[in-house]
Amino acid sequence: MTRFMRLSGGMLAVALILSSPAFAETTLWLVRPLYPGQEALVDRTEKAIDKLISSADRKEHIIGRTELAAALKGRKVEEIPCLSTTERCADPIDPFVATLGFGRIVMVQGGQDEAGFKFRVVSYEAALNKVVPATSSAPVLEKALLGAVAKVVPVASTLEVKSEPPGATVYVDDTKMGTTPLTTQVLPGERVIKLDLKLHQPIEETLIVPIKGSASLDKTLEKVAARLIVTAAPAGTTIFIDGQPLGKDRVDRGILPGQHVIRLTAENHKAFEQTISVKPDEQYVLDKTLEPLPGAVVVNPVNPMKPPDNVVVVVKNQQPDQAVKVTTPLPPPPPPPSETDSTYEKRSYFQLSYEYGSLLGNSLVGRRWGNAGTGRTTDIQSSSRLLMGGSLEYGTGGKYFGVAVVGLSYLTNVERFSLGVGYAPGAQREVDMGIAGPTQIDPVRVHMVTIRALQPQLRLAAWRFMFQLQIGAEFRTGQIIQTGTTFYKDGFMILDLLAAARLNVRFFIVEGLYFYGSGNFTYYILGETSRMEAPNDGAEPPNATGPEPQFKNSHQWGFNVGLGYGF
Repeated sequence: MTRFMRLSGGMLAVALILSSPAFAETTLWLVRPLYPGQEALVDRTEKAIDKLISSADRKEHIIGRTELAAALKGRKVEEIPCLSTTERCADPIDPFVATLGFGRIVMVQGGQDEAGFKFRVVSYEAALNKVVPATSSAPVLEKALLGAVAKVVPVASTLEVKSEPPGATVYVDDTKMGTTPLTTQVLPGERVIKLDLKLHQPIEETLIVPIKGSASLDKTLEKVAARLIVTAAPAGTTIFIDGQPLGKDRVDRGILPGQHVIRLTAENHKAFEQTISVKPDEQYVLDKTLEPLPGAVVVNPVNPMKPPDNVVVVVKNQQPDQAVKVTTPLPPPPPPPSETDSTYEKRSYFQLSYEYGSLLGNSLVGRRWGNAGTGRTTDIQSSSRLLMGGSLEYGTGGKYFGVAVVGLSYLTNVERFSLGVGYAPGAQREVDMGIAGPTQIDPVRVHMVTIRALQPQLRLAAWRFMFQLQIGAEFRTGQIIQTGTTFYKDGFMILDLLAAARLNVRFFIVEGLYFYGSGNFTYYILGETSRMEAPNDGAEPPNATGPEPQFKNSHQWGFNVGLGYGF
């Protein structure tokens, strides 16, 4: 899934049109990558979301494109709200999204960079008109996801940890969470809890944390006369205390006061041995990196006496062996994104608008429906050229360049037209049972639908504003119908190919939701043409005295105003 169309763009657009309110208690989860080329994270994220939900509640959740497609299979097409001229909506985006019928829609963007995993989550509840955004970062995907989701959707579990004596440091899956007594949110599932208190024997225990439930741990820590903590490198170093192998890489345990012998061994490295003296009520800490053997091939060797330039040396205990701990400093946190950066991050969008337009010429050409006859409409014989209706559009893309994937506009005439009627070039006037068709029809209702697809966009953001220049081709079709009794019973059909340019301006009101306006111009390229009899000299039958006037469809301009959602 590279774009939200694969994830939800196309599916969401279809869902918005095809759905009916059948999922009132259901939460829809849609996932897309935060950074280009990280589509593999979508599947991992969907699986992580699935783990957050209990089997009892799973039927109330739809996760990802595949489940959404299955849920919408066989649904009937419903009328799109707020597009008709008789139905007006103060805020058309909410009733339009509400046609999904889902109680909540959660948009998830996830990515990975040098600092770990990062998630941006937006929860949208159409019934409450409530949009709640959240972000989170962590070294582990599940923790970063929970950090964002827990702020907008109730999925996390509660962990309560107590100790005697209090004040022990609590680690959950090796991540420091605080000190006892502690109540915190954690991911559901199997979690490793560790309690660490100076001069006490550390405790490590595995708990099964239920979904949206709670778990507790209450332990008494055993006080020790002295405590020894040895950390060794490289990975795989064996730690001996008084000749007994007690573990690899790290040993943390209580020990009797007095003298003890520490020995560290690792392949292709010099062995290290030291006699230490541990006093009562002392916590002795030793961090040691072994020196490689001369000529040995070691991946990324570290000289304990001369650490790299980008590390900090922290002396833990000034012992005879000059034992030191070499740690790499954490990178500084990235600065918070600016308003312009946040605007640029809204790569995909869906929008709905009111559209107003006007024909720039004096002709509107439609051919007879199917093979009904040779009749063709010609000139507009009324003063009004105004059109109005609605438009919807879905698009996606990169930071500065995008594409309007698909768009649809519907327009109808504000005032009834009066149209002239001629005939196709090279044909004669339409005749039915010896009666020639009228040269004028009135009143006329025009229905025009314009379809646009894969139109490239140039994007530029400033603060909360997004400016877009959009160009491409459009296909226009529709029907011209004379109301009441008419000679041309099935009306006339419009078929045109147009070149179009649109200038769009968005203003983001809250996270993702924006107001926008746009101006558009369409230029007639190819379509039906019509001819009308030339003036004659009054003879019977008429004898043409000049060339037949030829007509083609007019160019058009217009503007849109509406609401959209960027993600």
